[in-house]
Amino acid sequence: MKSEIGKWIAVILMSFIMSSCSSIRARTETPDKEWTVYPGIQRDVKDTGGLFSGKSSDPVWAKGMIATMLIVDLPFSAVFDTVVMPYDLYRIYSPNYSEEKNSNHRDNPQRDKVR
Repeated sequence: MKSEIGKWIAVILMSFIMSSCSSIRARTETPDKEWTVYPGIQRDVKDTGGLFSGKSSDPVWAKGMIATMLIVDLPFSAVFDTVVMPYDLYRIYSPNYSEEKNSNHRDNPQRDKVR
């Protein structure tokens, strides 16, 4: 019986942590021109504020659960954003980054078809 409870706690904890990784979500959804440092923390704070601003029509229990996930995700986002900060700074301050990305795509249009 105790092992069953431990398994369920582990499954719930892992899904709780993995489903709310704002750092990865912010990096995949942010356009190049809007790139910032610590986007995961910014996303957590923005989403938490948006839940309680009255714009969301979700039930109160869902808002509470999502807000809890976002708040628990803050320390993980802080660690991940700190580790990835050199890459973020490169993307922000490298004027040729987006040009290189676009020129590589123009030079090799078949690259997307291969995937």
